Amino acid sequence: MTYEKLDALGQLLGCYFHQDWPDEFESDEAALRAIVEAEPKEQISMAVSEIDEILARPPSESALREILVDKVGCYFDPSSQGLSYERWLRHVRDVFSKA
Repeated sequence: MTYEKLDALGQLLGCYFHQDWPDEFESDEAALRAIVEAEPKEQISMAVSEIDEILARPPSESALREILVDKVGCYFDPSSQGLSYERWLRHVRDVFSKA
C-alpha cells in the first residue's frame, strides 16, 4: 500500500505538528486538543478514516515513520513519550474519534 491519499492527515497533523510545533504547543496533547477544537468535524472524521486505512495493515515502524514524516509532514517523535509510531497513531485516532 502506498498511502498516497492522506490529505486529511496532512492537513491536520502536518499543519499542527510542523517542524517548529514545540514553539506553539507545550505538548502533543495540547496540539491534538487544538486540532479537535479548531478543525471541522468532517476533516477530523476523514483523518480517522485515513488512520484506519493505515492501521488495517500496519506497516513496519520505520515505514510508518516515513509515512508520517515524509508524506504527512508530522514532525512529532513518539519515542520522546516512550511510544511507537503505531501506538501514538492509535492514540491520535482515539482523540479524533471522540471529537
